[in-house]
Amino acid sequence: MTDRSRVTAGAWLGHPATLSAIAVLLVNDHLLKRLWPGVVTGKLSDVAGMLVAPPLLALVATLAVQRPAAPAPGGAAVAPGEAGRRAALAAIALTGAVFALVKTTPVGARAAADIWALFTPSAGVVADPTDLLALPALGLAWVVRRHAVRPSSLPGRSARRARLLVALPAAVFAVTATAAAPIPPSALHVEAHDAVIVVYLGYGPDGLATSDQGRSWHRWTSPPSEKSSRTSCVPGEPRRCYRVAPPLLRVEQSDDAGATWTTAWEISPSRQRYLNRIYAPYASSDTARSVAVTVLPAPRGHLVAVANGRDGVALRDVSGRWHRLGLRGYDDLSEQAATPLFDAGEHIEAETGTAYLTALTVLLAALAFAGGWRRSPLGFVAAGYVTWGGLYMTVKGPPGIFGLPFTILGALLVMGGSVGLAAAVVYSSTRGLSSIIAAPLTFAAIYLPFRGWSAGWPDDYGTAVLLAVVLCCPAVALGVHLAIRARGGYRRG
Repeated sequence: MTDRSRVTAGAWLGHPATLSAIAVLLVNDHLLKRLWPGVVTGKLSDVAGMLVAPPLLALVATLAVQRPAAPAPGGAAVAPGEAGRRAALAAIALTGAVFALVKTTPVGARAAADIWALFTPSAGVVADPTDLLALPALGLAWVVRRHAVRPSSLPGRSARRARLLVALPAAVFAVTATAAAPIPPSALHVEAHDAVIVVYLGYGPDGLATSDQGRSWHRWTSPPSEKSSRTSCVPGEPRRCYRVAPPLLRVEQSDDAGATWTTAWEISPSRQRYLNRIYAPYASSDTARSVAVTVLPAPRGHLVAVANGRDGVALRDVSGRWHRLGLRGYDDLSEQAATPLFDAGEHIEAETGTAYLTALTVLLAALAFAGGWRRSPLGFVAAGYVTWGGLYMTVKGPPGIFGLPFTILGALLVMGGSVGLAAAVVYSSTRGLSSIIAAPLTFAAIYLPFRGWSAGWPDDYGTAVLLAVVLCCPAVALGVHLAIRARGGYRRG
């Protein structure tokens, strides 16, 4: 790129409109999103990013590529202005393509989150096709660029340098040090006001209110008027009381003014553990737990509302039926939004990874016992370590930055190690390869109990662990039996 291209790219980044977008991006990501999370602040960052990313990419490209203007097909050199124009168009196109990939595909969102995690460990990137509404802002970025590169608009050298010294670090910081993932909603307090139940979500003074037994909700702008209560009695019926028992997801009922208590509603501790894998996979305190209760009298009975943290609200209607209402952002509560208590095969990544690694260990032992190491013991051991390490990297990658790059590297190591193992086995005299059947049986013995636990049977996690251990024993024993038989064992003297 020529000096002229760098000047125009720097002028684009330092244009007042771009500087304003950088300021908006910084203030919105690090302040406004925390104060007013929602659609407006979310889309505002997207629009500002469409104005900041293209000039930053164009400037980086002109600084990185040091070469004279390339000759055109007819032999004439490309004009400096044309080179800068092409770089700008490429930067705009790249910004749009990457943004569309991140916002429309889970793979793109995951890769972006892993990259941003290098700068902001708690950064969150979510695939949301509605964010594509910000793409027309790329047209505005092109308009800003055209205005910035006009000779009459170009400032003097000193002014350009001053703008660039301000714009470049600010733009890099605004784009890379994005705000941490938004704090998810969590029902932490409930109150009853006249004929209204109010749920406060623990983020600012506002809450959600319902006057029709939870069928619809609207914004409530008054701050809480009382402290959270773990016990609440029915007005006019002092002997009927309800209480919560944190950290459990449980509501207890008393019909004798608190002398004795029985369970009125609960989610089993094992299902609560499953929910907390979804809500707080890295052991956060913001989990699913019953923390507050309130009672509202009604014409034909009474309503009970319970704040259940990340799990939303448990609501008892006048007929005595309990409803589990999940949070849909900060704007709604509904039964449809409640997180499923049973989802076969989901949220058991750690156990699945353990099943793969254990099965691979059994496979390596079976191959070694069959003689796969004889031709090249060192090669067999090295290939085994590479395969095991690659699989570990794939299924149990480093927390915080685990994602697509580590998955690819782990897969390459697994493939390379597997080729080495196959070569060692082929070129060695092996006996008893039938014993490798123990490897898939071991995987099934570990995986299936935990898959069943995720689906609700068994309900208790400890039972799933016990089943996995017990089922592994015959799988390994079968492999040992086949290996011994193949080597001429069990012969009588």
